[in-house]
Amino acid sequence: MKILLGTICVCLLVILCVLLWKYISLKRNIRHFSQELDKLKSTDYRQPMKVTDFDKDLDELAVKVNEHTDIQRQLGVEYEQRKQQLGTVISGISHDFRTPLTASLGYLQMIEKSGELSEKNAEYLTVAMQKNKYLKELSDEFFEVTKTENSNENLSLEDINLSNVLTEALLEQHGWISERNITANFDVPDGIIVQADMHCLSRILSNLMSNAQKYTADSFGVSLKRDDKRITLSVSNTLADSSNVDISRVFEPFYRMDSRTACGSGLGLYVVKLLCDRLGWSVKADLNDNVFTVSIFT
Repeated sequence: MKILLGTICVCLLVILCVLLWKYISLKRNIRHFSQELDKLKSTDYRQPMKVTDFDKDLDELAVKVNEHTDIQRQLGVEYEQRKQQLGTVISGISHDFRTPLTASLGYLQMIEKSGELSEKNAEYLTVAMQKNKYLKELSDEFFEVTKTENSNENLSLEDINLSNVLTEALLEQHGWISERNITANFDVPDGIIVQADMHCLSRILSNLMSNAQKYTADSFGVSLKRDDKRITLSVSNTLADSSNVDISRVFEPFYRMDSRTACGSGLGLYVVKLLCDRLGWSVKADLNDNVFTVSIFT
């Protein structure tokens, strides 16, 4: 009897050890799977999923995960290809639109200068010119957006005197600020240098100024600050009515803060976000007491 009990105890101990080994092995493989799945988040990681211990079920699971990963990668590649193709098509269409629109606007301006129109026809001509200018602006913005989204060109980074470039951009806004009797408040200290691509920086500033021109109610402000960690550029303006503005959507394509306005396509701030991302900068928008502010951090 004692021998039988001893044998049973030994068998139970062996079984317990085997189960414990299986449990430890399973935990180790689960941790390994988790680490491998984290690596798969990176598009540059191409190693197939492997198991550290031989187990039929785990091997089958690894095979299924690898098959699923291959399918997802292929879908990602196809998506990027189709996105680029669509961008190329839109860019081409926008380019084709720009030439006849520019020509037609030129002819309309010639008719306007002729002075041979009745008062009513002159009014119709003014409306036609406004719509023509809007269509040309829209086609230009479509062209720039698709070019930016699909650009694979390397940035030409250089040290740029942001104070000087920003001052020049602000001087160009004098016309509409004066015409609309806008209160302007500019705080741009001298000598602030930033590393950037000049073309990207110019487009960012141009779009920020254009957005302010479209939506400023009575006050427009720009500030440039530098501390030990970063440079901050803030462009703010009052809004006539901010009750319907969704601040979380202002960087989305085609979102307009005031849908009633006839100007603007809703692409300006979207392009600003794209370009800031390319430069490695961050951008955010705030709305406080009818004051809308876009801040860029380098």
